[in-house]
Amino acid sequence: MREIQVNAVDPDYTRERAWSQGGRSARWMQLPVFAIAAMLFAMSAVMTTRAAPQIEKDRQAMVQSIEQSQQQQDALRNEIATTQAKVYDLQQQALANDAGSQRINAQSDSLAVASASTAVTGPGLTIVVDDATSNDPNSRVIDTDLQQMTNGLWQAGAEAISINGHRLTTLTAIRGAGDAITVDYRSLTRPYTVEVIGDPETLQQRFVATEGGTWWSYLQNNLGMTMNITREKALELPAASRVTLRYAKGGNP
Repeated sequence: MREIQVNAVDPDYTRERAWSQGGRSARWMQLPVFAIAAMLFAMSAVMTTRAAPQIEKDRQAMVQSIEQSQQQQDALRNEIATTQAKVYDLQQQALANDAGSQRINAQSDSLAVASASTAVTGPGLTIVVDDATSNDPNSRVIDTDLQQMTNGLWQAGAEAISINGHRLTTLTAIRGAGDAITVDYRSLTRPYTVEVIGDPETLQQRFVATEGGTWWSYLQNNLGMTMNITREKALELPAASRVTLRYAKGGNP
């Protein structure tokens, strides 16, 4: 009985109460830390919210700058093409006087077509290729696919090729840039339209037998990519916007 009177409160209760009181004190001591952290989070949220319009404004300005640069490049390409056409006309006039000049003129025409420095017209093929309808990233057209196609078309006897209106030369680079495909660093948009000057029937038959034709047969049958070929009676391909002279050799006087 004496023990019960002396220790009327259970020892475990006493320890729990002491811990609880100590915990409350600790919690009160931690309260300023929580308050400061909350204030910092609030300030960060306010600063982010205030900065959002400026970030969006900067993004729009960058997009507008890129679009303006692309428009300037297009204008310069058109100016180059116009100048090249004028130069070609002057060459034709200068070389139309005698038999020797006519021979040089014919050779110049052949080289102009081969170097893509002049626009060309004639029958050929229009080939439209696109990604598969599935969401499989492996079923998307990439730069290698267009490289294989154009190499196969050259091998099949193509006289001139353009992709989405961009004339190809022997120095044209078809490359991947992130998710985009570029031709001479100019981004293309899908679907990709390949126009080819040459005999339509012969081109199509020979292309199927090339490595590029086999490559695209696999892409169609196994990955679901699309390729539609149309024979054309008349196509017009523009001159290349950039033709670079790498080597030149003078003739004997």
